Amino acid sequence: MNRKKGLRVAVVGVGQMGRHHARVYSQLRGVDLVGVVDINPKWLQESSTLYQCQGFDAIGSLVGQVDAVSIATPPGTHAAIGQFLMNHGIHCLIEKPLAVSEKECQLLIDTAAANHITLLVGHIERFNPAVQELAALVSQGLRIFAIDARRMSHSSARITDVDVIADLMIHDLDIVMALVNRPVARVVASSVHIPESQGVDHVAALLNFDNGAMSSLTASRITQGRIREMHCNTDLGWISVHFISQELSLVRQGSFRAGEPHDPPNLKYNVDLSVEKIAVKRAEPLVLEIQHFVDAVLNRTSPLVTGSQALEVFKVSQKIRQSAIARDMSPCGQTVMDGN
Repeated sequence: MNRKKGLRVAVVGVGQMGRHHARVYSQLRGVDLVGVVDINPKWLQESSTLYQCQGFDAIGSLVGQVDAVSIATPPGTHAAIGQFLMNHGIHCLIEKPLAVSEKECQLLIDTAAANHITLLVGHIERFNPAVQELAALVSQGLRIFAIDARRMSHSSARITDVDVIADLMIHDLDIVMALVNRPVARVVASSVHIPESQGVDHVAALLNFDNGAMSSLTASRITQGRIREMHCNTDLGWISVHFISQELSLVRQGSFRAGEPHDPPNLKYNVDLSVEKIAVKRAEPLVLEIQHFVDAVLNRTSPLVTGSQALEVFKVSQKIRQSAIARDMSPCGQTVMDGN
């Protein structure tokens, strides 16, 4: 098999998400997809054949063969796999969540730092072009007062080892925390759990930040229909983000205006709503994420989503979970988790 020249990469775990990683790597210029790793022989054979690379059944086979990897295995395996590979000098893109405990997240962060490794955490919605345009507005001085995010769909057989907070809500939580960029001061949450599932299945959370901003987040995997949207109250107007269509719109209410000179005296009226569509160059978020990872490795630049950022998101997700469970078990109803 003739190999391309370039950054040598592999994908560990070629389930549904891992196969997409392999697809993107196989199409990027300056990248050589050396191989894929999986303990499932069928998946390994299918992916190695489809993307014309080697198939490995153990991560040890990658040592000395690759420069960087994507880890798309179940979250409970991230710490062990990531630590092993980074200790052997291999840069890692680890799918969200970074790990399943604060201790494991910190272990991965420390291992990356000790070995001078690039660690990018795969919070893919940060690479959604609509989100990136909104982030650019914030970087130019846009002030956000409140954010409402909803991410809802029907149950998926693809995700069986985590609840809806780690599966869906964590996407919006990561975006909200990055946009507001202030510590979370308070968390209140409530949830619904259906008996046949793992953990909570529908969660509503309210976050207050130390600068006075707030956010409400709803995530569900027991909803008929698919909703992926976010709305922001800002000093510029009401901004809507539609993740699937990658659209960004701005709604503004005009102020009172006086009439024309020939109109009756003291006539004033409300200017109608103005809707502006903010230009967004559409692209596949995963392609942008992986290209960013490759560039960060080659140029030794800091990744957009660092391990430390992912750890803070994980900590707040834990507070949401704790608040939701405590509230649902409490006869009084409400439990508040402070930001400390």
